[in-house]
Amino acid sequence: MPTPVQDVRRLHRRLVLRTLRDHGPQPRAGLARRLALSPTTMTKVVAQLLDEGLVGEGATDGAGTRVGRPSTEVRLRADARYVIGVQVGAGLVRLGLCDLRARPGDVRSFGFDLAGEPPERVVTRIAGAAAALAEQAGDRLLGIGVAAPGPVDPGQRRNVLSVNLGWRDVEFGDPLERALGVPAVVDHNVRAMALAEARYGDTGGADPLLYVYVRTGVGAGLVIGGQPFRSGAHGVTELGHLRVVERGRPCACGATGCLETVAAEPYLGELARSLLGRDSADPLADLASAAGEGDERAGAALDEVVDRLATGLASAVNLLNPALILLGGAFRTAPEPVFDRVRQALRARAFPVLRDAVQVRRATLGPDAGVVGSAAVALDRLFYDV
Repeated sequence: MPTPVQDVRRLHRRLVLRTLRDHGPQPRAGLARRLALSPTTMTKVVAQLLDEGLVGEGATDGAGTRVGRPSTEVRLRADARYVIGVQVGAGLVRLGLCDLRARPGDVRSFGFDLAGEPPERVVTRIAGAAAALAEQAGDRLLGIGVAAPGPVDPGQRRNVLSVNLGWRDVEFGDPLERALGVPAVVDHNVRAMALAEARYGDTGGADPLLYVYVRTGVGAGLVIGGQPFRSGAHGVTELGHLRVVERGRPCACGATGCLETVAAEPYLGELARSLLGRDSADPLADLASAAGEGDERAGAALDEVVDRLATGLASAVNLLNPALILLGGAFRTAPEPVFDRVRQALRARAFPVLRDAVQVRRATLGPDAGVVGSAAVALDRLFYDV
């Protein structure tokens, strides 16, 4: 059991690493002031991190233009350790080797048959693909993070229920640890993406932050005070299963009229086929393009989708009061006029005091958001909280 002195040293170590992660390179004196630590303590902490190869020191950019002795900055060595991030989606797995800033390098993917391939087989395939990435990292690999749709158990070892995948009680932690020999951690996919945006995205430090991901379903993740919000036993924010249509379509969850039955990609694809007469790889963008070209039916359908999404978002705004809502997934490639429609519709539904306080923007992390999210979860558990 760690002694009080060891606990204090670990705390100082965590504080320095998190500060370098969140604020970039810092002079030792600046770090000490920011963290209210003595210069002597900071010297000891930095010396330890230098010995471990986790940080480096170098001249400040532009220091040579100043008179006197150039200052040096402590910087995080992002390539000192790695994690593997795994995003499990509907019929698709993406995984990548990510550095200490959760930046993915080698990203790979494979498809699987939702109807015919059991989840245990998918986990085995994940282990095989991850093993190839683990070889690249060698002894610098800290562990593996998995972002899967649906709630996870309190220990973050297994996916409890994924409605859209038809999975229940799928073990990830133990099989992956046996295969790779490193720790594994599992989290809800959209909560992981929300954490990644808060940690590594271009959000301006907005707090609270609500991330909404529209794909096969509509998922949400909330970060408050820099920490992912985990409510109850499983900690999920099931925005997609708010009822927004009375006597609406049946949902995979067993209810009717859920938001994801009238706003997710399967429904958007149906609209595109019906109104545009063709299949679409990006139905939201194609509907918006048709509406922009004067197609009244496409415009009306887009307004209906946006209205229903805004109804769900307004509930989240009124209950949770986020400063920023990020829309990802299908909205990553949506044209800006779609966001304008969402902002207007949300403004009409949110509580008056709150409607002026919340921003709605496009998610910032791009197509690898799920890989970055799962890496962020692993890094928090296995590196920045150690």
